[in-house]
Amino acid sequence: MKHFSTVKEQSPPTVALFGLPIANVTMAQAVAHVEEKILSGQTHQIATANLDFARNSLNDHFLQRILCDCSMILPDGASLVWASYLLGSPLQQRVTGVDLIPELARLSAKKGYGIFLLGSSEQNSRRAAQVLEQCSPGVRIVGRFSPEQLPLHRMDHEEILRRIEEVCPDVLFVAFGNPKQEIWIHRHRSRLKVPVVIGIGGALDMIGGGLKRAPVWVQRLQMEWLFRMTQEPLRLLPRYGRDAVALLHHLPLGWMAKQLQPGERRHGPIQVYVQETFRTVATPANLSGACCTWIIREAHAAASAGQTLIIDMSATSRVEADGLGCLLEARRILLGDELWIWLAAMSNPVRRVLQFASLADLFRLAISAEEAMQFTAITRSRNPQTIKLPSVQVSVEVRKNSAITVPSIARAS
Repeated sequence: MKHFSTVKEQSPPTVALFGLPIANVTMAQAVAHVEEKILSGQTHQIATANLDFARNSLNDHFLQRILCDCSMILPDGASLVWASYLLGSPLQQRVTGVDLIPELARLSAKKGYGIFLLGSSEQNSRRAAQVLEQCSPGVRIVGRFSPEQLPLHRMDHEEILRRIEEVCPDVLFVAFGNPKQEIWIHRHRSRLKVPVVIGIGGALDMIGGGLKRAPVWVQRLQMEWLFRMTQEPLRLLPRYGRDAVALLHHLPLGWMAKQLQPGERRHGPIQVYVQETFRTVATPANLSGACCTWIIREAHAAASAGQTLIIDMSATSRVEADGLGCLLEARRILLGDELWIWLAAMSNPVRRVLQFASLADLFRLAISAEEAMQFTAITRSRNPQTIKLPSVQVSVEVRKNSAITVPSIARAS
């Protein structure tokens, strides 16, 4: 059963951690966002990230781009929550895949959404389905499949896709482990025709009883990783060691770059300037807080109008983790419609924050908003497949009073 809605999707607030946009949501908000995406009629990839997940993406730019294109990345690991507090943009809650699955099972029982379980062993998958049916009577588990554990290039992808297509689920849980599951979802996203596809790692093993979960009091102390390590020391001890090295290398540099930024942590208004094929957002002294919501709104507006989005940061002296998160979300929105996003006129301290957050390679950077416009115009003129830039002047839309200005320019010849 497919469900469609004309309601415009809302982007959850995000915090940039270890080069990834982590959704700053509670479990209830995460479930609401998942349902919103089910109703959208489009295919959305959702990830559940821990520190090992983030470390893999820092070492693999292709994986990082896949993850930054996800509709939502949930904070599965306690270390992500710790890091968010250290960087001054605390996450509301740890939202784990093993907790999300039962919540979505309850939603399925209430609303009739179909669920497909892909991956894990046949025994653990079957047991997980039984547990979900016992906890949420009426849950619609429309299919399960546990393919042989093989490298991606040796898997029978056609067989997997055929089984999924036969039952048309609304939510597909993929338990291949990171990064295999994220790459598999990305590779087959256009063929899946499933509204929500979520990579869940070893969550089915825990729900099915193959792995024992830590007691609630251990979870509340954010020490579940230690409990897991006692169950699988040979596998997890080397992994946690590598994760610790990555944490000690990456986090202090990001924190130091953030502290070296000048200026106060005060919020301010933004200004928006619109030309037919350009939308320029001039950010205030501190890119954080309420202005992040405005940037996401303008990103949606630019995508709807088919415009290039330019973030003019000439007046910005500080950018916090939530500010970086909103830039990543704006990037995802624009790239989803094959449109460009530019970051223009960054100061050196802000540029250092972007670099130490491992985000600089994800954006087009320009010395000024004018340079971004000119380069875009030249590129369009050389490529007949792109939209031609009309010769109109920049018009101004002022959200609030501000001294920020962007000079008007005509089309580059």
